[in-house]
Amino acid sequence: MAQNLSNFDAALKEFYLPRLQSTINTNRVLMQRLERDASKTDVSGRKATFPVNIRPTQAVGARGDEGALPTAQNQVYQEVNVTYKYNYATIRLSHPTIAASRNDKGAFIRVVGSEMDGVRRDAKNDINRQLFGWGLGSLGTVNGEVPADETTVVMDPGHQIKVGMVLDSYTAADTATQDIDSKTVSSVSGNTVVLSAVTGAVVPDGSYIYREDSGNREMMGLMGIVDSAAKTSGIGAFATTLQNVARGTYPEWNAQVLEHSTPGTSREITEDLLDTAQLQVMELAEGDSSLGVTSTTQFRKIAHLITPDRRYTPTMKLEGGFKAIEWAGMPIVWDRDCPTDVNGNHMMFILDESELKIFQLADWDFDDTDGSVLHRRAGYAQYDAQLFYYAQLGCMDPATQCVIRDLAS
Repeated sequence: MAQNLSNFDAALKEFYLPRLQSTINTNRVLMQRLERDASKTDVSGRKATFPVNIRPTQAVGARGDEGALPTAQNQVYQEVNVTYKYNYATIRLSHPTIAASRNDKGAFIRVVGSEMDGVRRDAKNDINRQLFGWGLGSLGTVNGEVPADETTVVMDPGHQIKVGMVLDSYTAADTATQDIDSKTVSSVSGNTVVLSAVTGAVVPDGSYIYREDSGNREMMGLMGIVDSAAKTSGIGAFATTLQNVARGTYPEWNAQVLEHSTPGTSREITEDLLDTAQLQVMELAEGDSSLGVTSTTQFRKIAHLITPDRRYTPTMKLEGGFKAIEWAGMPIVWDRDCPTDVNGNHMMFILDESELKIFQLADWDFDDTDGSVLHRRAGYAQYDAQLFYYAQLGCMDPATQCVIRDLAS
């Protein structure tokens, strides 16, 4: 029987979708280890909601015989809102491609395989990057003013810009004043980015660079969750309000942040820093550090700290085949997306994974609300398939999380 668009739709759903979901959710250590929850979605479907006992009562105390009882207090609760973020990916198939494989479902699968493999890789990489960010979506900041009608932009260290990306830039993080609108990257060399078209306007020093139309629309990540309104590190707190809770009002919602006494100044990772971070989580927040995540640079330095007379197992093997260093019972892994700050200094996150969760409204899926996965592109002999992912990373107790900042490269 000849193939038709319904059969092509079925091939995409039945052959590619399960593989897509499986690979994206397991191919990075952070994505694999974070629990997923779709049970707390509110009626509108726009956010996950749950109450948190953020402050206990202090109406307790010892008294003498016939002494007055402690003045009654109440438990303090806050409704935490984890607002979903919407991520998309699109693939495009030409009509000749479809026609060439119309009599063989296997041929169709082979023909579109490279497109699906590519979108799976790219979606996985981008979501993993977002899970380390702070919801802003910035890929980096501009280092030095860029004159009008220039094509070359120099970035601060740690950017993750690739050839083919379409970029916007804004003068400030609030994305109110736009400098670059929808310019495609033609080449990247170190921190130098060349655009395929001129900037148009002057781009001030320190402007924020984003994927096109993604500014302030990405998932919350570790930089925002593992943060404190009381800590600045010379660049300001990343998230002073998290999940509808103001950290200035409720200091209990601050994470444990270890940074250099002189903001922006780097230092080496040490045994004392690692031990202090774990002990601070246990002592101040009654947390249980279950995973350390850092850059390859810091991972190597920590490995060098391990000597034969220490009681630390050099390596561990985690589920999924990830290799880790064990430090006082806690596995430490590296991730290429673990960020640096605007000064180029490294970070290490020490996580209590039991308090972190990805809230999912919808796992990666094809949009077939009109009954078809493949949608004809008006005016062209082409068909598009749209993938979507509606989710957000949330934390039930940020105080149990810790970050060591200002680590030397």
